[in-house]
Amino acid sequence: LLQEIYIMFNLVPKHNKSSSLSHLYTEFPTLVAQNQSCTKFSWLRHVGCVSLIVRLVCPNFPSSKGSKVYGDESTLFLLENSKVKLSDAIETSETVSDLLHKLNDLLTEVEKSNPKLSVSGTSAGLLTISSQILTELETVGWSNVSTMSPDLTSVSLTCVDEDTQITHTIRIQFPPSYPNCPLSASHQLPECWEPPLTTSLLQLYSCWEKAVSVYSMCWSALRELDRLCWVLDPDMPGPQHLYRRLVVAPSVSLHLVVDPSSPLALPSIRFLGADQRISPLRESLASNMDLWEEEDPLMTNLERVLGVEFPSRTDSAKEDWSVECGICYSYRLGDQLPTKNCDDSRCCQPFHLTCLYEWLVNLPGVRTTLNMVHGECPYCSKPIQCPRPSE
Repeated sequence: LLQEIYIMFNLVPKHNKSSSLSHLYTEFPTLVAQNQSCTKFSWLRHVGCVSLIVRLVCPNFPSSKGSKVYGDESTLFLLENSKVKLSDAIETSETVSDLLHKLNDLLTEVEKSNPKLSVSGTSAGLLTISSQILTELETVGWSNVSTMSPDLTSVSLTCVDEDTQITHTIRIQFPPSYPNCPLSASHQLPECWEPPLTTSLLQLYSCWEKAVSVYSMCWSALRELDRLCWVLDPDMPGPQHLYRRLVVAPSVSLHLVVDPSSPLALPSIRFLGADQRISPLRESLASNMDLWEEEDPLMTNLERVLGVEFPSRTDSAKEDWSVECGICYSYRLGDQLPTKNCDDSRCCQPFHLTCLYEWLVNLPGVRTTLNMVHGECPYCSKPIQCPRPSE
């Protein structure tokens, strides 16, 4: 009880503090008290070849009650995945000595789970590489680091799109021969963007961050289409997709691809459907190209130039527009979409090439010429032909 009163009013006898401090210095030779009242400590701890500075604030020394653990950026990062264990160590310790022993055990565990940081069985060159990786990450900024593998072979970095406030992620792999070989990266940007071949983590991250800023305008331009129109493809639009396939009318759709350098300019457009239904759209596009205004949104321009009003997601269902294959009754078949339509203007039913081909070749009396099969539409029995699907 007397000890608790001492701690409550910070009245721990000086001889008790001196004895405890002497004991700590014996157990932890690299520990240094930062003030005479022994409420602040710095502890130099080597984890492999990495030197860490662990800082403790102990307002009730030698008791660990109310203590807090700080450190330099390397220390905090290595302990990032051990936050729960660190909190448990602080809460379950009774003295500063107990706390330091638990911190020491925790750092030993971190060292064992990070082979490249471990001195045992690891060359000095490999340890130097690990230290260099941590230095590179510090240059990029720890606030941009999302996750890092325990063996320091990969790291995930993030940046926020200022326009949408969406967080984007890039995963970077450090090759075994790093830094003699360039870094490799996996990302969700469009395929037309290629990461630079470099050994500099900062250069790779900066190029990727700049690309996110450039593509942001494309994503903004396409977002209105995703919100208001029936998007057939892709199923779940992501930052890697610069194209959209939109419902225009029953059994008619258009496929567009925006230009990253000018996302509000007239995109590349391809119509899909029976010729009788898409011919008027082609004619409108050819005649009204001069009506395209880059100051207007994509949807406004498309409707003005094509002379149509896109079906609304709020007023209709996807099934209303006959976009599924008339044989398998699904829209997507593996990587295939229903791209073959019956040419009869009263039918125009779409089919997957594979479905239609397999249907026709199994009909009695089917006629085949080269790679083309001729038969009757499964819906209206009008003549229809289908090429052999590519393997």
